Amino acid sequence: MFVSDILSQKGGLVFTITPGTTLAQIAQQLSTRRIGSVLVMSDADRVAGIVSERDLVRAQARHGAAALELEARQVMTREVETCHPDDSIEHVMELMTRGRFRHLPVLDHGELIGLISIGDVVKARLEEAHHETEALKAYIVAG
Repeated sequence: MFVSDILSQKGGLVFTITPGTTLAQIAQQLSTRRIGSVLVMSDADRVAGIVSERDLVRAQARHGAAALELEARQVMTREVETCHPDDSIEHVMELMTRGRFRHLPVLDHGELIGLISIGDVVKARLEEAHHETEALKAYIVAG
């Protein structure tokens, strides 16, 4: 199974923000949209960074209530790992585990085409395992 399989089921809609978006605005959008991170896009429509719930918690721990006035550019992770639609689920799982992150932008020829989460990956892997199990059962019964 590949990243493209996840995107074909999930779709490629990604909520993005600008570097000047405040943490208060980000927190509101994360809550409203029930998502765990947002991509920060540069003026050139390139991924400039990512802000996750973890980044919000760290900013609040360092700055207290004043953190809500900070901008995305001040707290975002700048070195964003990405993947390609042709990457395998196993490769993506390895990236996420090694990097200790839960969200991964999907780029094709430098263009953002989606964002997958660890939940999407686990769901896809469980579906794949279920289909493999069913195929093995059918093979055994057919004998």
